Amino acid sequence: MKTIINSIEVKLGKLIVKLGQLQLEKSDLQEDNDALNAKLQEQEKKIVALQDKVKLMNISKSVDIDKDDVRSTRLKINEYVREIDKCIALLNK
Repeated sequence: MKTIINSIEVKLGKLIVKLGQLQLEKSDLQEDNDALNAKLQEQEKKIVALQDKVKLMNISKSVDIDKDDVRSTRLKINEYVREIDKCIALLNK
């Protein structure tokens, strides 16, 4: 009977050690997962910013610059710059 109890105690001790190891591994994996999720969110923000830049570049290419319409064009460019600044400010939050 004592041998059975001793055997159970040994197995229980091994299980406790294994549980500790698995908990540490889980903690490490969770930290890695959190870091990767943060990196993914950062990359998604960069993608959105780049898409906005492409959109603004396409819009700016479509602006027809006439000598008679220079003032209007400057106002449009200033508006685009303000919009870009807003996007950058949002990304920095």
